[in-house]
Amino acid sequence: SDMNKPKMRHYVHCYALHCLDEEASNALRRAFKERGENVGAWRQACYNPLVAISARHGWDIDAVFNAHPRLSIWYVPTNLRHVES
Repeated sequence: SDMNKPKMRHYVHCYALHCLDEEASNALRRAFKERGENVGAWRQACYNPLVAISARHGWDIDAVFNAHPRLSIWYVPTNLRHVES
C-alpha cells in the first residue's frame, strides 16, 4: 500500500511508538479517544513515551530508529530531538 510520506512525517513519532511499544501506543490512543481529545493532543502525547525509550538507550534515538526494520527508513523527527535534549 502507498503511504503519503509528507503527511506521515507529522506522525512518525506516533508510528515509532506503535512499532516500539504497541501496547502503550494502543492504550494511549484508546484513552485519548475515550476522552474525546483531538488528534493533535494525542499526537503530542506520543512524544513522552519515546523520550522514555530514548533515555533507556542512552539518549541515542537515532540508534533506536536505526535498529528497528520499520523505523530505519525514517528520519528522527526534529521535535523529538528537541524534547530529548
